[in-house]
Amino acid sequence: MTDDPLGNILLFAAPLGIAGVFLMALFERIVPVLPSHGLYAAIGVAAAEGAWGLPAAIILSVLGSGAGAFATYRLGIRLAAGEGRAIRIRRLLRRRDRLGRYLRGLQRRSGALPFVAQLLPAARLVAPLIAGATPHDWRRLSVATLAGLTVWNTTFIAIGFVMVQLGGPTNATVVSATILALLAGFFIVTRLARHRRMRLASTTPAYR
Repeated sequence: MTDDPLGNILLFAAPLGIAGVFLMALFERIVPVLPSHGLYAAIGVAAAEGAWGLPAAIILSVLGSGAGAFATYRLGIRLAAGEGRAIRIRRLLRRRDRLGRYLRGLQRRSGALPFVAQLLPAARLVAPLIAGATPHDWRRLSVATLAGLTVWNTTFIAIGFVMVQLGGPTNATVVSATILALLAGFFIVTRLARHRRMRLASTTPAYR
């Protein structure tokens, strides 16, 4: 197992049974030292090998992620406490850059943006922190965040599970690297297609 770091991590959680999935998901949100997609793919691999049931793994992972997101949200509230910090938050909301637009959008659409943020690797960990520091509808925020977590966790757990069921590698680290390569390829192709469309749009003459 020395060539499977993710698998080794699962070995430490395995004696805890399905509760280990909850703790790993919670730890991933609070101390993001592991690639999220890799951890959940590894959980799917372990489910395919009989370590725990697939539905239970998905449910406990979402509960763990939700608990971690709520803790981050509470931290955001504490960071925003105090008049001086409240003034800084209001200044952020008036900014004209991407961050300012995101924060204002979070206020207006406290459902859609938190859901999408949980599907973006760069934003999913800090979105609850930002939400806690800004005014919003916390009920819609909670539902949207849990929905996004469910989609994210279920997707990668299912990919790991299905890859093993189809005869793919059982090495959790290899599965994680394969998924990362596919995601990177998809991102590159999408970016190239977008640039090509923009270039064609800029060179195509307009007819009246």
